[in-house]
Amino acid sequence: MGLLAGCENMASNETSAYAASELQKSLDKPVILTNSQDFTLAYNVTGSALKRLNLSVEIDASYAQLTIMDGQRVVVDNLDIPATGSHNLNVLVDFKTLGQHTLTFVRRSNDIAINTVNFEDVQDLKTPSFVDASQQYQLETEISYKYGGPAIGDIDADGDYDYVLNNHNHVPTQLVTYNGDNPVKLERLFDYPLDFHGSSVGDYDNDGDLDIMVAQGGANGTNPTSYILLNNDKQTFTNVSAQAGILTPARGRSPRWVDMDLDGDLDVALFNAPTPFSKNPVQYFFKNNGDSTFSQQRVKGLEDAAGERVLVTDFNHDGIDDFVMFSPITLWEGNGDFSYTDVTAAKLPPSLQGKMGYYAATDIDVNNDGLLDLYFAGSRTHYQISRKSIDFNPKTTRLDIRDDGETGSTAVSFTADDAIVLADLDLTYRQYNDGFAIFLGENKKRMVVNAKGFMPSQRPMEMRTAPSELTINNNDAVGWPEERKVNGLYIGYLGNNQWQAEWVRDRNIYWKVSFSLTGLQDIKYDWEPNNRNVQDLLLVNRSDFFVDRTSDWNIPLGGNHWGVTRGDFNNDGWQDLFLYRYGFLAERVADLMLLNNGKGRFENLMTHGASAITDTGHGDMGQAFDFNNDGQVDLLNGSEEEGAWYLYKNQSDTANNYILIDVNYSPKDNVDPYSALVSIKTGSGKTYQKRVGSAGEVHSQSLMDIVHFGLGGDTHITSATIRWRNGEEIELKNLTANKRYTTD
Repeated sequence: MGLLAGCENMASNETSAYAASELQKSLDKPVILTNSQDFTLAYNVTGSALKRLNLSVEIDASYAQLTIMDGQRVVVDNLDIPATGSHNLNVLVDFKTLGQHTLTFVRRSNDIAINTVNFEDVQDLKTPSFVDASQQYQLETEISYKYGGPAIGDIDADGDYDYVLNNHNHVPTQLVTYNGDNPVKLERLFDYPLDFHGSSVGDYDNDGDLDIMVAQGGANGTNPTSYILLNNDKQTFTNVSAQAGILTPARGRSPRWVDMDLDGDLDVALFNAPTPFSKNPVQYFFKNNGDSTFSQQRVKGLEDAAGERVLVTDFNHDGIDDFVMFSPITLWEGNGDFSYTDVTAAKLPPSLQGKMGYYAATDIDVNNDGLLDLYFAGSRTHYQISRKSIDFNPKTTRLDIRDDGETGSTAVSFTADDAIVLADLDLTYRQYNDGFAIFLGENKKRMVVNAKGFMPSQRPMEMRTAPSELTINNNDAVGWPEERKVNGLYIGYLGNNQWQAEWVRDRNIYWKVSFSLTGLQDIKYDWEPNNRNVQDLLLVNRSDFFVDRTSDWNIPLGGNHWGVTRGDFNNDGWQDLFLYRYGFLAERVADLMLLNNGKGRFENLMTHGASAITDTGHGDMGQAFDFNNDGQVDLLNGSEEEGAWYLYKNQSDTANNYILIDVNYSPKDNVDPYSALVSIKTGSGKTYQKRVGSAGEVHSQSLMDIVHFGLGGDTHITSATIRWRNGEEIELKNLTANKRYTTD
């Protein structure tokens, strides 16, 4: 490994220089973190307890992760190192207290060389703090698969937000009704599970309450079905899809309420995945007839656009909704007459036009210039992850494998000085019914374990009574068979604590083959592992075009981020970001909060409290919103692939102020709040703007019309202007901070 020498770029102020010199004593040469070797040092925290940790690291493998412990407390949770070579990393560390601390640096996946370490004081940034309030409000949800985040809106019209939870195919779509400080009401919107996908809330019939649109899948494209429109009549929901005229079958993904012709009512845009036998168009659009029915419309260009995820925004600031589709990334400008213009080539940098690998997005005004910038979260999909992914945790002695179930064989060797345990076998069904046994040793002793991934009727008969785990002693699996042709997992003990495992597929038998082995000391393999790192993108809006400012704004390197939402989490007047990290195959990691410091960069924070580290799933998607109207932005987070839903209450202790503007229907034409623009001016001369809509989108769309502004130290708002999408406008004057105002 070619290692960088020395300790460079030490902080210049006296306090940080002292701290850096103490660290330099421990890093007079690069430190190598290995599977069996951590690095520990003593650090005396002086000045500010909040520090920016700067690291220069190097790896000669395709990826690695770095964790830092402060005693027993994790302060940096598996910071991603995305590629071979040298990297400069930085992350906020909140030590909480001054004085002596003991730091331990731990690596995962591959060896890491740490060349330099230094800390800088951070004194002018308030870090938010969250607490899990799910139990307090009795938001106790089943373990379930998710599908692209919740839809948020005031569905019962009582002045606070309710939530539609999207759970894919085992738990029907759920409605959570918030009732102040009382427990929430949790109910299923359907009597049985279907292949549910994204959802959206909107008042299509203009009766004052929010209706719900839910997408259904199409059995991998073999059985397209219609979307479901649930009419809300005083909290009684009725499927009115047929009578409303929304019947076109599709492989549904992302419903959106959009006033596509600017006539004041909400039209429907349905974004879908293509079917194997699709003929254009793939995307469907329906005009609101004004009588609770819809007529399907053709939209040239957009109806043929690729992508099943979409962000509704107004990137050209003309008051007409635009579409950002992904992946691939394309930009569609609304013309206000049910037509859209593809402006991808004109507005995106050439290197990003049609860019793949991005599956969540949000609009965010990072520099408070009134123009909406775009943030794209990069990730690997389920299917992409199931192409030879491997995780090994030497602390827990656990190996996790996720491979595709397509034709081929894959092997790994490992060291284990005692019995090993096979568990968590997951075989995602793909019309193959002949089983997947475990073959032990040279004699291929046949065993069966009960695997996940099947519906009850699909599960092979012999699996139904089999155990879900298998303990294997070395004398149970002596030797290695020369012939390994039958589909299954082969495990053999070779002597001297050396083992071998190979999983064989003689055709395309499953969508996924996944399992764990526990009791291992080390592993080896000769195939290229799946590098799940994808670089997020921040595109800054220059009015006529976007520029890539990912590096300038200190966006973290790499990662596998399945969702992104935005909000001013510390009420300092600058919009922040929250990134949902997929984590390891069988371990959650802390999600990332990117705090906008108001100086042209984001600070990376992991110790915010809004992470479900012990959850059995993965970071997926959520929404940032003020659920209890206390002026602090909270989080509703979904945990994908056998995880739960979590409500995190923001309990930050800052002196910063806020204001809430409750945008109702327009005073003259009774136009609903979607896409209304709220602008405020403070006594100190600052201006802020926000659109009514979602705080980030994958497959679902929210209507968050209680608009939150952080104000920093400002206490007086000279004016607040609300402009609805039909051009109606009102102005509120001389407002006081830390209150909620309504447009009624």
